[in-house]
Amino acid sequence: MQILVALDGSRAGTHVADWAAARSVSLDLGLALVHVVPGEWAYARETDRQLALSRAEDLLESEAQRLAAAFPSLGITTQRLSGEPAETIASLSPAYAMVVVGTDRAPGTEGQGYGSVSFQVAVTSKCDVAVVPGIEPQRRSGVVVGVDGSAESLDALDQGAGEAQRLDDELIVVHATGPEAGLAEGGDVLSEAVRRVKLKFPALVVREVLNTTHGPGVALIAAAREAQLLVMGCKGRGGLSVLLGSVAQHVLLHVQCPAILTRPKPEVPGTAY
Repeated sequence: MQILVALDGSRAGTHVADWAAARSVSLDLGLALVHVVPGEWAYARETDRQLALSRAEDLLESEAQRLAAAFPSLGITTQRLSGEPAETIASLSPAYAMVVVGTDRAPGTEGQGYGSVSFQVAVTSKCDVAVVPGIEPQRRSGVVVGVDGSAESLDALDQGAGEAQRLDDELIVVHATGPEAGLAEGGDVLSEAVRRVKLKFPALVVREVLNTTHGPGVALIAAAREAQLLVMGCKGRGGLSVLLGSVAQHVLLHVQCPAILTRPKPEVPGTAY
């Protein structure tokens, strides 16, 4: 099994590839480097497209060589594809353990301006997706996971707890009620989440954060400011269009640490709580 990392040719993409490579080694997985060149429709002249294809090959080769030197035990494959970037990457997702992309960039910034590629990939892929900001690594701690009582957030909670255990770090469980909700409901959601974690990961250090001032998106960004990882479910209580159109997009555009958008895992008999 492999982790797929989508290369975009930007300077920040080097950090994204490094994160994916380190995770692959940690989980004993292979790494697939993929670069998608837009179709003919994106180029005024055929010579421009041929130049883009050539640059794609150079990018894949140079990154594969760089990562092989930095991670000697890592199995690496490369693949150049043509098509609409987000759609193409998402179509590959069922065959991979995770897809890793960089954060979205505003128009005109360095790299190819694919707009909201990372957000589109994150919400349309069939496997977990990590969105990694192109910032220099720094000393960070804590794995943040957002919960709202939905089945999807509980799945994210389980995966976030597993990540915290793997990284030997504390789990920070965040629930945001906003000013319109009461403390009791928020406390119940958090206490149930902590109970679930303690049953499955009894040795894990868990910290609770109840934010009664802000909505989920702002609360998660604030809680993850110094964290090394943020984990959130692909769908919340508000439904697919509500969460993915507001909370997830806000988080993925502003988060300062790697963020994993989870997909529900198959139920294992005897493990439901």
